[in-house]
Amino acid sequence: MPVHVVHLIARLNDGGPARAIAALVASLQARHRLTVLTGAVGPGERDLSALLAASGATVVAVPQLGRRLSIRRDWQALRAVRRELRRLRPDLLHTHTAKAGAIGRILARGLGIPCLHTYHGHVLHGYFPRLSSALAATAERLLAGTAWHQALTMSQYHELHEVARIGRRARWRVLPLPIPLVAPASAPWQAQLRPAVPVLGFLGRLTAVKDGELWLRVLAALQARMAVQGVVCGDGEERSRLEHQARALGLTVLFTGFVPAGEALAVIGVLLMTSRNEGLPFAAIEAAGAGVPVVAPPVGGLAELIRWRAVRGAQRTPAGLAAACATLFTRPGVRRRQLADAQRCALALAPEVIAARVEALYHTMVADAATRPVGAVA
Repeated sequence: MPVHVVHLIARLNDGGPARAIAALVASLQARHRLTVLTGAVGPGERDLSALLAASGATVVAVPQLGRRLSIRRDWQALRAVRRELRRLRPDLLHTHTAKAGAIGRILARGLGIPCLHTYHGHVLHGYFPRLSSALAATAERLLAGTAWHQALTMSQYHELHEVARIGRRARWRVLPLPIPLVAPASAPWQAQLRPAVPVLGFLGRLTAVKDGELWLRVLAALQARMAVQGVVCGDGEERSRLEHQARALGLTVLFTGFVPAGEALAVIGVLLMTSRNEGLPFAAIEAAGAGVPVVAPPVGGLAELIRWRAVRGAQRTPAGLAAACATLFTRPGVRRRQLADAQRCALALAPEVIAARVEALYHTMVADAATRPVGAVA
């Protein structure tokens, strides 16, 4: 049965949530009607709206939506999204990211639309001081209502439902994201790297939760034991501070800014992730599919990937992570075995596999709404 699904996201920047929506749309557009409501990307961010449109979605701009908190603009965004939902009359609303999840769940309850909120990550740990995190958890409990919720891993489900007590148990699903394979690609900036010198890589936003400072200290520990250069592919509010720290440590690091994942993975020998917390990081699975091994500490969704043998785990210290990276650079047999396990994991998360499970969940939600009337779209 065809379903009209509206995806709501604050912005379609080049990150995991937008790429996951694009993968879902590409897999489901032949059987369902798919609309994406989105705000504008930030300065310097790559906008994936054209990719979503090419995948088969109708992309509708909601200019009031955005990443930053603003009482006035967020109120305007809520009213604008409400107008679009009244006009579109979808069978189901699927929300992504914190702000869109808040606005969407409020409106879905009032308009009588079944709502699925996907936690691509969450801000309840590793982002804010303890009091702010507690307030965020309280807000999430209030917002949850009768909505359905999707955790990407069992550890995320444990943190959000069992610890933070968000949402109803029967309306939680543990379901990974669809992650397309990424093909390595050439680009002019790659010529700035020294030939034949192994590359330790970073791929993602330069924010506090990614702990770029630890990444630099691991690179320093690694350069003390072998010839290696670093490349940081990403941008964000931490970039200038990290560039200064790299110079202070005397490190050989190339900061590229935002580049497509395929360009980054074409040159990275080992991808090091030093996050304090993660959902189910796209970069780790994309690296696995592209033949790049990943090292990370066992935090959040990374701990799940370590158990799945898609990532090589290590103690979250410069010495522990550097030792794990050195092993993958210098022991070809270990590297081959890890990549074989990681690529099996990447195939299990392919869009055609995951999209079928998401489609089944959509049908379950619509059928549930039909038996539990909660009002009509006004």
